[in-house]
Order: sequence, then structure tokens, then C-alpha cells
Amino acid sequence: MTRNWFAAAAALTLLAPVAAGAGQIEDIRARGSFKCGVPADSPGLATLSDRGETVGLEADYCRAVAAAILGPNPKVEFVKVTFAQAIPGVKAGEVDMAGFAITWTIGRNTELGLDFVGPNMFSGLGFMVHKRAGATKLADLNGASICVVAGSLQESWISDYFRARNMTFKPVAIESTTQIYPLYEEGRCDVVTSEPPFLAMRRARLKQPDDHVILPELYAKSHMGPIIRRDDVAFATAAKWAHYALVTAEELGITRDNVENFKGHKDPAVKRFMGEEGDIGPKMGLAKDFGANIVRTVGNYGEVWDRSFGMKSPGKLPRGPNALERDGGLQWAPSWR
Repeated sequence: MTRNWFAAAAALTLLAPVAAGAGQIEDIRARGSFKCGVPADSPGLATLSDRGETVGLEADYCRAVAAAILGPNPKVEFVKVTFAQAIPGVKAGEVDMAGFAITWTIGRNTELGLDFVGPNMFSGLGFMVHKRAGATKLADLNGASICVVAGSLQESWISDYFRARNMTFKPVAIESTTQIYPLYEEGRCDVVTSEPPFLAMRRARLKQPDDHVILPELYAKSHMGPIIRRDDVAFATAAKWAHYALVTAEELGITRDNVENFKGHKDPAVKRFMGEEGDIGPKMGLAKDFGANIVRTVGNYGEVWDRSFGMKSPGKLPRGPNALERDGGLQWAPSWR
């Protein structure tokens, strides 16, 4: 009952008519490209492939939002920034969106004037430790040195968790995730922290992956997504519904390979998604088939996950909480009407 009410409220709010071609949407179209801030090398999120393409979950979300505004296979400018540069870059308008899988918190949403797309990943925060340390549970980390990204929330969350249990730790502040893992591997700190999917992807790239253990316990929940400015309703609406388009496409069975086969489909829900019925897109300042354009560009949410973290990625991680709601996960979308 609660979920159904929330879905209806979200749909009414986000589908309310907004001024077409205003603010960021107009700027992006005039520029002819979408600027997206991403980490320099974060496996699963954004990293260079062997062909020199920026690939990963957040990279595909950049393409998805760009496709909603510019059409299929849009030009995306990937701007390499550190975590510390991501939020100021979005607020200053240097990038249209930052894809860092940044954790959604009330402070970031209100005090910093940011909005979030998604969540495109549900997870929690955990630890990876050198096997030689002999740690098998969080309680074994009392007094450990822990590498954390400067300006991130991990240090405060770790501090809260440890203090509540009369434990101590030594924070080792690092500027970016690309520096953390080499320093951890060198022994500059005993422990690194992140969401388990990211830890698994990073462990696979260490010189001796079997020498490192990801502890099974989590110390904080974390649901994440790309960040955007909150002051442009039209752009925020387009970005949020880009995420819902990815999820809706998977719910409907629409993929990058079969999307054209759904033209002229009898199902009204499919017709609305494909832009063949109603005027959802134009009311948002977008094309009637903006949802189909997203799928033409990156596929559906399941396809994006599979390439980034799933069975077609080095991590080969299960969907877990990121499966569709009907499959026992948390990913679902409001009605497309």
C-alpha cells in the first residue's frame, strides 16, 4: 500500500508539465554534447576499455541522460575529476552531471543543493584487509589504519561505528580512489573501505588478489547515483526519468537488440514507453520516444549492470538488491503514464 502510494505521488510530481527547452537542457542542446564528470579509473563505474572507450555503470548513465536530451548515440564529453572536484564541478556548472556513485544523504540533498539520479546502486559499506593481518570480522580492526578518500563520508561513518563499540582507528586521507589502492597494496594502511562490489572489482586488479580479504559485515547502508544540480526542474526531471526508463525497459523486456521490434506493440504501456501514444516526452521538453532512445544507446538497466558488475564484467557479481523488485530486489520504476 505504501509503495503504491509513493509510486503514484512520484509519477504525479515528475510528470507535471515543465518548461521545454529551458536552462540546462537548452544549454546542452546548444552545445551539442553532454558533459559528465567521472573518475579517471574506477572499474565498474568509469574506466577506459581496451578500445579507449569510457565504460561502466556511471559512464552508461551519462550516455542515458544525454540520449534523453540529445537523441540516440549522443556526444558525451567525459571529464576526468576527483571525488573532491565532483560536487563543486556540478554546482559551478562545469559538468552537467557527475557519475561517481555518490551516496545519497540528507545533507548532500539539502545543504549542498544537489539532487540524485536513481539510486542506480543499492549496497552498503564494508572493508578489505590484508590477509596477513588475520582479521575475519569488524571487531578485529580495532586500532587499524584505514585509507579513506578525503572529503568523503566514510571517515565519519567509520568513526561513528567504531566509537559506538569503544574501538579506535587511524584515518589515512587520500585524494582519490586511484591513489588509495596502490598505497593500500604498498602497506601504507591496513584497510580500505568501499561498497563490496567496488572492493571486489579493485581486488581483482591487485598484484596478489588472494592476499586480500573482504570482510562479510557492513558498517553502513549506501544507496548511490549520479549527482545533478537541484535548481533546474526540467533537467532534474529528465535525468531522473532516464533512470526510470532503464528500469522500465527491463521490466517490459525491451533491450538494445530488440527495441525496434516493439514498435507498433499492442500493449498500451509499451506504446507509451516507445512514444507512440500520449505526450509524456514533449511535456518534459523531450522527444516522444526519449525512453526508446535511451535503450537504443545503452540498453536497459539489466544490460548496464551486466556489463559493469555482472556476468559480462570481470567482477561477475550477482544483482542482489539491484535486481528488479519482481525478482526480489529494490529496483523498480513508477508507472509510465
